[in-house]
Amino acid sequence: MSTARRVPDTAQYLPERLTFRLEPGPDDEVRLVVAAADFGDAVRELRQAGARFITLFLAEIPKLALTAAFALYGELVLLQAPAGESGVIAYSEMGEWWPATAWAERELLERDPRISGAHRNDQPQLTHPDADRIEHAVTGLDVFAIPYGPVRSGVFEAIQFLIETGGEDVPRLHTRPFFKHRGIESRFVGLTPDVAVHVAERVAGIAANAYGCAFSHAVERALGVEPPRQAQRWRAIYCELERMACHLDVIAKEAETTALYVGQARFQILKERVQRLRARLTGSRFGRGVVVPGGVRFEGRVSAEELRGEIDAIERDLRRDQRLFLGTTSMTDRLIGGGRLERALIEEHCAVGPLARGSGISTDARHERPYDDYRRLGLRVATRREGDAMARINVRFAELSESLRLIRQVVGHLGRGDGNLSTPLPRWGSGTACGWAEAPQGELLFWVEIRDGLIHRVHIASPSLRNWALFDHAFPKDVLTDFAFIEHSFGLTPAGADR
Repeated sequence: MSTARRVPDTAQYLPERLTFRLEPGPDDEVRLVVAAADFGDAVRELRQAGARFITLFLAEIPKLALTAAFALYGELVLLQAPAGESGVIAYSEMGEWWPATAWAERELLERDPRISGAHRNDQPQLTHPDADRIEHAVTGLDVFAIPYGPVRSGVFEAIQFLIETGGEDVPRLHTRPFFKHRGIESRFVGLTPDVAVHVAERVAGIAANAYGCAFSHAVERALGVEPPRQAQRWRAIYCELERMACHLDVIAKEAETTALYVGQARFQILKERVQRLRARLTGSRFGRGVVVPGGVRFEGRVSAEELRGEIDAIERDLRRDQRLFLGTTSMTDRLIGGGRLERALIEEHCAVGPLARGSGISTDARHERPYDDYRRLGLRVATRREGDAMARINVRFAELSESLRLIRQVVGHLGRGDGNLSTPLPRWGSGTACGWAEAPQGELLFWVEIRDGLIHRVHIASPSLRNWALFDHAFPKDVLTDFAFIEHSFGLTPAGADR
């Protein structure tokens, strides 16, 4: 079974000089086909038109094609270059003139022999990192390198930061992920969507609901399925509780780093209350097992009145603790000015999430391409202009308040409708589509190919993969002891990159 696809009635917002062929696709997804030789030029035209780069990958259905995804004017644009008879796609690389594409492009060139570029045979830089390799780029008296990671104390995941310093200033930092490539994308192959969603939830455990929703959205769009309104409401509740837990964790870590132990305890207690509420609702502290393609498995196991009461109590304590945190100068002094990222740099790298919003860019998938109940909630996107670690914390505080408002609004709508929680998927359905969600770390995207009811291929574009590349740029005016403050303010996870 193949679902019907639409061809957009108009593509007037696309660059006039862009030569392409329109292909049918799901709503909010515009598919453009160009020749491989014209792929790089087409990307340039989209960039000049204001497109934001999301990811680069190989699609295999309906035919092998190099594919780049962009966000442009509230729609997702897929630019595809089909392979020739040889099965190898040769194209002009983009990383040197558009930094946003560099990591995704390098990863693809290093991992897939079906792609050919100028750096095809270079020494691998991303996918086969050597923790013992130290490449000096800074010279001078008393300059030394610190290979920090990939094994670190505490519960940090595997990532390495090569820090070059003379003792205080950090003239260069090189971020090196991919130490634990887990092959998760290949793990989806051959699974039914209802089983594959469990894999999606485990790509980055702290954002299980966002990953489960993004994967489910891709499946639903590929098969032409719309989840019931009640399921969409519960998805929004689960995702906002997850956002709260992640933001509270970041703030608690900042307090711990400055030895503000009372503040750390307060925010960890708040996070624990959110986690316990999630456990009562779903049976899992991380909200796993409830979101499925087509809807949700069951309603939250807490009454609407009780849920509202829990939210009100958390909000009262959060306001008190936020006031104390922001009023402690020994805390805020370490964050103000630290890890500053200019708006132009954020735009050049197409960063997402609180990292982008802390530098004045109001990108948020819940607002740009709303999904589930966000299409009816009226999201207020929080931004700050300072671009430093303090700005990113202030964005998180604002988003905590917004999450509480959204949850309260959704809870008021839970009793409406017929109460259905899931729409059946076509048993032998086939199709391809992208699905997205705004994870606590930023915009998350899945590309899913389904053939005869089974997953054929999955590509994951995580916010952490896109945002880690900016960590190298956050230290020009900072000292080594600011490292932990800046890292926590990014709020990223290596697991999102090592997929």
